[in-house]
Amino acid sequence: MATEPVITNLRTKLATISAGTEQQFLDSFKTIHNTWHMAEMMSGAGTFGGKPIGFLSFHHEVISVYIAKFKPGLAPGPMAKTSPPYKKVTDLAPDAQQFSNTIEGWHGRVHNNAAKYGPDFADPKKNIYMPRFWQFHKFIDNKFQSWLAAHQQSYGDVDHTVV
Repeated sequence: MATEPVITNLRTKLATISAGTEQQFLDSFKTIHNTWHMAEMMSGAGTFGGKPIGFLSFHHEVISVYIAKFKPGLAPGPMAKTSPPYKKVTDLAPDAQQFSNTIEGWHGRVHNNAAKYGPDFADPKKNIYMPRFWQFHKFIDNKFQSWLAAHQQSYGDVDHTVV
């Protein structure tokens, strides 16, 4: 499957904004992240540049750049044991889109757990400045990569507009 233009465009933008410091990256990414989430809340699909891009694809692209450029040793750390906890049944999803939808729903519940993580963890303009945000998304990306391997699929084979 050919890489969708939205992925190519996001990669280009991420390469541009990651050329400076981590703080500059975060300050630039804040708008992209908020726009993705606002589109997802309004229409059920996140976007980049006005084009749909799935939850796992968007976050995979971002976490890959962030780790490569700023945090090469990033691990899930305490975010591997979230509240609410990750349900292993999620890993049994029969297709990538169902896996993406299920993990995204759980992801939202974790982000919105203000009692455990504070109100800023639910704000896409603020949570990117929190180390736990990156640890959490590293955990999610690890789950995604494991799901792909278990289903003998490569990242390039999924429909990035929905996964």
